[in-house]
Amino acid sequence: MTICIFPADKAKTRQLIYSAKGGSLTDKEMDTLEQYLCFSAKLYLGSIHGKLCCAWGLIPPSLLADSAYLWLFSTPAVDEHKFLFVRTSQRIIEEMLQEWPVLTGYCEHSNLRSMRWLKWLGARFGNVGPTHVSFEIRKA
Repeated sequence: MTICIFPADKAKTRQLIYSAKGGSLTDKEMDTLEQYLCFSAKLYLGSIHGKLCCAWGLIPPSLLADSAYLWLFSTPAVDEHKFLFVRTSQRIIEEMLQEWPVLTGYCEHSNLRSMRWLKWLGARFGNVGPTHVSFEIRKA
């Protein structure tokens, strides 16, 4: 089984997310995606046997920041290969934490796949809002 996580560009990331959503995004989803792509310092894609199945990026608040905002988009294919993705993601997150010792973000309550992934990566959940919960991953 071949699972790869690799640096990505904006066009490939946009295409993965657009395709996974059935070729249709709401105006709000499209605006959010474009903001994430525009401000991400690093983008990654994950694939299984060459088929793209997840994307994530890091958005630092400034060039000199020691923290970055982590966002994730995943498809159901990740669930089929959880263990391998977790192990690979943990290695990538450790690399990210060398550059940004604190990774923060928000996750939708309804997105159980993303919440599980974040827990596997060591996330601590914090403030709960009407639709989202904050999280933080710290360098050990």
